[in-house]
Amino acid sequence: MRSAIFMFLAASGLAACANPVAQQATVDTVHDAVRADTMVSVNFAPGSGQLDAGQLNGLKEIVAAGRRAQRDEFAVVSDGSGGAMQRSRAQRVAQGLSESGARWVTTTVEPAMAMGPNSVLVVRSEYLIANNRCPNYSPAAMWNPNEAAMPGFGCADAYNMGQMLSRPRDAAVGRSPGPADGTVNAEAVARYREGRVRGLGAGGGTAAPAAAAAASGTN
Repeated sequence: MRSAIFMFLAASGLAACANPVAQQATVDTVHDAVRADTMVSVNFAPGSGQLDAGQLNGLKEIVAAGRRAQRDEFAVVSDGSGGAMQRSRAQRVAQGLSESGARWVTTTVEPAMAMGPNSVLVVRSEYLIANNRCPNYSPAAMWNPNEAAMPGFGCADAYNMGQMLSRPRDAAVGRSPGPADGTVNAEAVARYREGRVRGLGAGGGTAAPAAAAAASGTN
């Protein structure tokens, strides 16, 4: 009888253990961006390529909704069935979004969408890091047989990283890196030594030494 009780207690203890792989995955993926899409259809009258006042106001409402118009992605999608007219309509909608305050606006053709020649689709994509998945930091018990990381470990760091990105989409798909700072600085020094300093434009600035000498009549 006693052995049966011990076996029952042992089985209960094992059942209470969380999956260590799942626990570790929660920590490992805390910096992953989660994408949420909002889609709105824009319909044109046959033969018309312009947006009316109501549609322009609708685009402004789309941009104003949500939290981060300057950081979200706006894609204007067409299915290609309307040819040049539909492409022009997509460009007009993209322009309207940009003029309403959206920063990252693109157009794309997706034949599988099959929306018809007189419609385009606005897809607003929001990329969030650690906004919705961080726990409340109140574990149900101190029992931790897997020696797992505490709930919420790394959430503040992940959230702050997401807020610092000017384009949160980069956290999900990445982007091509620019030149290293050292390369840019070395090229600037080389131009300075060779008398090829770039001016700041017609509004003023420093001309190259050789050009300045020629203008003053000195050698």
